[in-house]
This record gives sequence, structure tokens and C-alpha cells, in this order.
Amino acid sequence: MYKVMIVDDEMLARVGIKSLIRWEENGFTVVGEAENGKKAYDKLMVNPVDIVITDIKMPVMNGIELISNVRQHYPDIKFIVLSSFDDFDYVREALKNGAEDYFIKLQMEPDKLLDQLKKIAEKLDHEGIQKKQIAQHDRLRNKEIDLLREKLFKDLAYGWIHTEPEYLQRTKEAELELFEGLKLSLVFQTDGMEIYEKYGNDEIHLLNYAILNILHEISSGHNQCYSVSMHPKEFLMLYFAPPHQGIEETLRQACQLAETIKYALKKYLNFSVCIAISEPVHHFMNIKQSYRQAMETLSLRYAHSEGTTFLYREINSLSATSEATDIAKEIRNLELYLQRHEDNHVIKVMDNLRYLLANMNGYSLESLKVYCAPIVFLLSSRWGEEASAWMDNHLKGMDHWSSKSDMIKWLEKVQETWVKGMGTLSDGSRLIQSAMRFIQRNYSNSVTLESVAEYLQLSPSYLSNLFKKETGRNFIDYVTHLRIEQSKILLRTTELKIYEVGHKVGYENEHYFSRVFKKIVGCSPVQYKTDTTL
Repeated sequence: MYKVMIVDDEMLARVGIKSLIRWEENGFTVVGEAENGKKAYDKLMVNPVDIVITDIKMPVMNGIELISNVRQHYPDIKFIVLSSFDDFDYVREALKNGAEDYFIKLQMEPDKLLDQLKKIAEKLDHEGIQKKQIAQHDRLRNKEIDLLREKLFKDLAYGWIHTEPEYLQRTKEAELELFEGLKLSLVFQTDGMEIYEKYGNDEIHLLNYAILNILHEISSGHNQCYSVSMHPKEFLMLYFAPPHQGIEETLRQACQLAETIKYALKKYLNFSVCIAISEPVHHFMNIKQSYRQAMETLSLRYAHSEGTTFLYREINSLSATSEATDIAKEIRNLELYLQRHEDNHVIKVMDNLRYLLANMNGYSLESLKVYCAPIVFLLSSRWGEEASAWMDNHLKGMDHWSSKSDMIKWLEKVQETWVKGMGTLSDGSRLIQSAMRFIQRNYSNSVTLESVAEYLQLSPSYLSNLFKKETGRNFIDYVTHLRIEQSKILLRTTELKIYEVGHKVGYENEHYFSRVFKKIVGCSPVQYKTDTTL
């Protein structure tokens, strides 16, 4: 039903128009009337209609003024004007202001009025279809822009944009004009937080989307600030400072952003995070450096209380001494040997670290925790599903330090429990567990046998054979099934389009994604999304 309002200063005229045709039988309903343009305008501002039939000459506000005022707020409302024989100048003005047609009151016939109403209804139908098409196009375009921006910011963080022309072209395609001033990264991860233990896999994806939506909302309130999920449970906010803004002001604003993020996550999702802030950089090619700085800083978050904001420059100042340099080198060695599963070398590095930390003088116990926390974090990577509990247990042990000797005993206990725990797994099993964790973190990108082998410092052929031996399936099958399982979750829990789901799980080509999905699941992604019985 199209809603109609009748406006005329003569009550008998309004009654006559309402009695002229059978409104509802023809798809119309008279929902209101008014005795002058002002009263009609007030009612329309609260409850707009589709069609207004109005007299031209009325007190307070005439029909022409009514049309002009209403169309400023509701340009889609259609008007039919009524006039007397001597109103031609008014009629011409009304048509000029957008009225659809006019009738001379004394000559208005039911059939002609109904014909005009039906023409207007057809016009409204056509405009409605056009609006839906435009809205659909805008939604698709907005999603396309979102994907282009997500890819742009990830590529900047990973350092995959190498030339100025490419950078300018990519920002143009993403419909962005980024400031040419300083740039920095804010990063936080949600790994190990208790909130994730309350949800299944489906809800974890929804929680990640909720976090990203909050970040987007915060970004929209700050000029030149953009958020992206780098990996599941890892989020990056890039801040582009205005030209001529100095380093200190840029860092101050970044700290304000961090506080806003922490406040919003606590208020709406009820959890706390530590946020790491990089040093500001000048050129877009150095965004990769700023991202790495933030990630390096974030790796020390376990030595801090929840909800801490800490800057790379502050953490970096702790590493200025030769002793700190030696410790940082051994921690890098520890990470490498853990990846390679060379446990004998891991134990030697632990011995070296214990010696170096015992001989660091002039440092508070709180400062020493900054170096000890990453050791536990790295060692926990080999504990599979028990990693979080194992790490948390040892981190809590730091709270009981009262002297440096307590720290040494703590390190000895960490090493002892790690060696004992690793004795229950074969080297091959540990390697494949690391490989599977790497795949689970990177399945949405172009993860390959070669990239995993490079991460583990193994040959691709050796990894391929070992993967089949330990898991019973080949590498490609494992990655494919993981991606399809994740896509099933996204199809059922989000409003993403099919091609967007494919993109999220690592398939750039929608048709290839649909073909693989159907081969494994037995139906197309569209069928799976719409048929809840599957």
C-alpha cells in the first residue's frame, strides 16, 4: 500500500477527495490530512508518506512552499496539486518545484485521479528497484574497497610494496589519500586470553570480528587511522600522522589511541590487552620496520601486567648495553633451535642465558623479567595445546622473586620441566606440531610446503615425507581441509559473500574455491550457506 496525505484548507474538499475513489482496492491508503501547509509539513517530518495531494492556495503555508520545504528533507515524496481556474501561475511554479501533475478542483474526475496515482505508483516502484540496485552496488563496492584496503595495509606491514608508483596506485585503488607525514604501528594479540576458552571455534571467529569492528569504529573517529587483522587473534592499527607533525606528538597521539582501544575492549568485550607501539617512521617502505618493532616489543608483554601500553623506544633502551646485546643474540638462537627441533642446542642456549642473566649487574628484578618472559614464551611453543597453561604457570612464578638467586632457580626449574616434557615426544612429532601451528596461523595467506619448510629450516621433500608419516595425510590435503573447515564456519556465522569467504581462507579465485569446497563437502558453498540441514 502506498501512503497518501490530503492537504486542503476546506474540510468538504478533503472529504470529497477521500470519497472520490476506492483507495485500498487500488493499492493506496489515506493515512492523514491537514488544513494547511504548515500542519502538513509538521506531520510529514514525523511520518512521511509516498504521495501528497495538496491545494495550492492555503493560509499559513501554501502548496508551493509545502512542496519546496518537504523536498529538502524527503525528495522522493510525490505531489499532486489542486488549483482553481485562476491559479495557473501557481500551478506552473508547483510543476517547476517537482509536482507530478495538477487538477482543477471542479473538473477532477475519479478515473483521471486514479490513473495519475497509478502512474506515480509505477514511478515509485521503478525508483524503488533502482534504489535497491544502487544500494546493492554500493555494498559490493564497499566490500571490494575493504578488501583492497586490508590487502594494502597487510602488504605495507609485510614490506611487499617496493616502489612509489605501486604505492600510489594501490592507495588510489583503495580510494585513500594517506598523509605523507610520520607513520607508526600499534599491535596487540589476544592469544592465551581466558575469554577464548569460553567459546568454540564458531564463536572465536565472531569474537575476532567484534574486535575488528571496534577497531574500525575507533579508526573512523581518528583521521588517517586504519585497522586490520594480520592473523587470527593479532591486530594492527596503522597511524598516518599529518605532515610536519613531530615525533613526540605522534607518539602522544598513538598512546591516546592505545588507551581508547583498551577502554573499548574492556567496556564492550570485558578483557584487557597489552599494546605495543613502534617508533615513527618517515617513508611508507619503513612501515615494515615499524610493524616488526611493534611485534618485537609485543613479545615482551608477558613481563608486564595486563593492560599495559609500552613503546619500542622504552624497551629498546634496555637493550643498549653489551650484556643485553649478548642476551638478545642468545634469545634469537633459542628461537632458531626450537624451530629446528635441535634440543641439545636449546639446552646449551639455556645454560648460556642463565649465565648471562646471573652476571647482569645494576638491573632491577622487573627489568630482568623483560628478558626472562620471552624465554618462557619461546619454550612454550613446543607444548602444543598445553602451551598456554605451561607458560602461565611459569610466568606466575616470577611474582615470587625477591633476589637474583630466585631468578636463577626459576630458570633452572623452567629448563628442567621443559626437558622432562619434551622427552615424551619424538623429534618428528615435535616438528610436525610446529608445522601445523604455523599452517593454522597462516592458512589465510599463500602458505606452501616451501614456506613451512623454510620456517622450520628443513628441505621441502623431507618435510613432505615426515608430514605424511606423522599425520597420515599429505601436506596439501591438510591445508585444503583446514581451509574448507574454516570456510564452513564463516559461511554459517557471517554475512560474507562467497568470494569474500574464499579470500579469507586463502583462495583468490572464487570458482576454484567453490570447486574445491564441493569436492570435499559434497555441495556448493551457496548450498551449504543456505541449507542448515547439511
